[in-house]
Amino acid sequence: MELQTLRNFIEIADHGSITAAARTLGISQPGLSRQLKDLEKELGVKLLVRGNRRVTLTEDGTYLLNRARELTAIAERTKNNLQSKHALGGDLYIGAGETSGKRLVLHVAQELRHQYPGLHVHVTYGSDEGLVANLEAGMYDFILRPGKQQTQYESLLLPVRDAWGILMTSDDPLTDNLLMTPMDIGDSELILPRATHARNTFEHWLGQGMDPAYIVGTYDLTVDALGMTAVGLGRALCLEYLATQSPNTSLTFRPLAPALADPVALVW
Repeated sequence: MELQTLRNFIEIADHGSITAAARTLGISQPGLSRQLKDLEKELGVKLLVRGNRRVTLTEDGTYLLNRARELTAIAERTKNNLQSKHALGGDLYIGAGETSGKRLVLHVAQELRHQYPGLHVHVTYGSDEGLVANLEAGMYDFILRPGKQQTQYESLLLPVRDAWGILMTSDDPLTDNLLMTPMDIGDSELILPRATHARNTFEHWLGQGMDPAYIVGTYDLTVDALGMTAVGLGRALCLEYLATQSPNTSLTFRPLAPALADPVALVW
């Protein structure tokens, strides 16, 4: 999802017409329609209802429109700040855990760097607690963290969500299930993220606290969860977008049901 794609989506919503938006943007109507379909496919939701003359936003489309306006405003504000200081470059420090929101933010950073080749982007991994502490200490310009917008900081909810599921070996009997319910997980020996937020969210989803006897290990990075699962240490709770990118064909991922997905906030 690129910043220009979000700008184009805003134009469609403002005009109520793909044809009119394409005319304003100076691009072909088929090209803009294809771009919109690709965006819907990437997000896995329907953004517009197409009528005879106009298009109407769905609930998901309205949500994306609000977030898109905020994201493009941040990009424009950042550009203006750089211009007002007559700056040709600088350093942008971003702190993040493992989240799909990172890709969206880096697309924005890439566009800024295209305009300002002297801009250098630095991304550092950290735990949620460490990210907040370092933001307060001035070590980061922005951080990405799970959860709702934080009242003590300026923040923006991104139009992405981090979906959780269970990773297991491909010969695990539970791979027959396309979705994992609390009953399916039952007394599984689990490998859990070390992050407090993830643990608390999972226990709330389970409807009960985790028995420590069934927690066989913890991890900070998904690559370690992959390795621990591959050797048969247990089943791992991990993020879908990371687990499904693994080239390891001996592992299988199954989403949770009901779905468990964290909103992602950009905080500064």
